[in-house]
Amino acid sequence: MKYPFEENLHDFYKYLLLGPLTIIYKARKETQLEGFLAFSNLIIDKFAIHSSSFIHLSEGIIELKKNNEAVQMNGYDLFTVNTVFRTMMENYATFNHLFIEPKAIEEQKFRFLLWKIDGLYDKQRFDIGETDLKEVKSTLANDKKILIEVMNEFENSKFYSLLEKDQLIKIYNPDKKKFRWRFLLIEGKILPLSITELIKHTCKTRAFINHYRYSSIHTHTNYLSLEHFELTRGKPISQQYTNAITRLAIFLTSMLIFDICSIDENAKNAFEYLPQNVKEYINGISIAIKNNKDSL
Repeated sequence: MKYPFEENLHDFYKYLLLGPLTIIYKARKETQLEGFLAFSNLIIDKFAIHSSSFIHLSEGIIELKKNNEAVQMNGYDLFTVNTVFRTMMENYATFNHLFIEPKAIEEQKFRFLLWKIDGLYDKQRFDIGETDLKEVKSTLANDKKILIEVMNEFENSKFYSLLEKDQLIKIYNPDKKKFRWRFLLIEGKILPLSITELIKHTCKTRAFINHYRYSSIHTHTNYLSLEHFELTRGKPISQQYTNAITRLAIFLTSMLIFDICSIDENAKNAFEYLPQNVKEYINGISIAIKNNKDSL
């Protein structure tokens, strides 16, 4: 498939974010969302903010030491760009997993509550003493109360009652403090997923999967990260790297737009007013990836 504005992928991505995504999201916010569904918009917000940071980082960072009145030098921070893009992929995968893949509202709520429980439990792992701050004791007590309330709501949810206990325990085991919100549900059978497996499930092409692993290397300070840092430090970054990641950002944002339109009538109506070639592009890319046509 030919890319609109293929001669400048960065400009097209900026257009996609500030144009179609902004238009679709504004329409989405006209829809009244109650309860846990409001969190879907927060995830979209988070994606948009990370995308804006991605754009600014992709434009280059001013190299102050090498600048003068005649010359302005920009540097490309490949490692931070990859770290931000990794976050964008996780952001999209979470949105898709919680609000797109489950079609029934009860299953959406089930997934959301398990996701919330996992987050609340993670908060309890911080090493905070009751004497650190004046309000710590009451905050910790309130956090524990909220966690218990959410767990009770989860265990009394309609979808929870539909699953067999031997399947539930794979993702929800309070005795062992195991709460795994990433999973596949196939004919009543639960398959827990790692974050990498969730990326593979939602962003089905090898380009996404490999770049998630690649960006994870850049996020952490391991041997491969430092090896690549040494090879690229102070050297021009080839368009082989910059265009590849920008193209994936375009794909990812297209899929988010596609997903929003699939669950929101206002967004779907707003989508129809976009230029025809842009609509065809967004739909074509999204359907190809979701159908696992790994030729992109």
